[in-house]
Amino acid sequence: MVGSSEIIRALTEQGLSHGELAARAGVARETLSRWATGANRPSLETLQDVASAAGFELDVQLRAPEPKLVALADDQLALSPTDRLHTLLGDDWAACHDALHAAASSGALTVLVGPVAAAIDGAPQRPGTGRVDLLVAPSDHEQTVTALLDGGANPDGFEHAAGADEKRERWIAGRGTLTRRTTATGIEDIAALRDRGQRVTLTANTAGMRVARAEDLLRISVCSAWSDDALYRAGLRAVLASGRYSARQQPAGLLELA
Repeated sequence: MVGSSEIIRALTEQGLSHGELAARAGVARETLSRWATGANRPSLETLQDVASAAGFELDVQLRAPEPKLVALADDQLALSPTDRLHTLLGDDWAACHDALHAAASSGALTVLVGPVAAAIDGAPQRPGTGRVDLLVAPSDHEQTVTALLDGGANPDGFEHAAGADEKRERWIAGRGTLTRRTTATGIEDIAALRDRGQRVTLTANTAGMRVARAEDLLRISVCSAWSDDALYRAGLRAVLASGRYSARQQPAGLLELA
């Protein structure tokens, strides 16, 4: 799946500077730069005009996911959130379990993204080793740090995205690892992303945490500078093509973490 940022970058790689391409397309250079980084997205009509200004024709096609992958997504969506992770992680479920427990301490402030979130949403790919990735609005930064410390997690340095000026904090929680960041390319309102996420409770008596919806995770993965976010794109497309998935009928799930 190719997003507008990849298309803009491909056009400038043909020898045109951002300034020249912007002048030809009749847009401000700063606007084009935001499209190239994924901070903003142009309409399809505007993207076609930009491609034309560089001497190219933008050919848009609808391509369905592989039927076998959709069938695997169907199987995952038929399971509970806990069983989805158990099935995919195997022995690494224990580490994911500990990281989710710590993440739950900041559940009201953060939204779960990344491979584990994709697996909870039904993507059939194995979510790595079960690392838990949290996205938090900058205004909730300090509260989240306090909540994670209270939940038994400890900071363990930073990770940097290859070839991009992005970093995320790494935390250790028991046997597991989690990360926390306050920005996601292409997402302007993290609080809104969190609030429309699926609610997943850890036990029947807890308020739970938010997991980004499949359509939002796909949008994040398309613009993301983190290589592991690309690994579940096809799986999320399969989830969205599945007859079992509905954005309007996403019941609260239960992650059994006792």
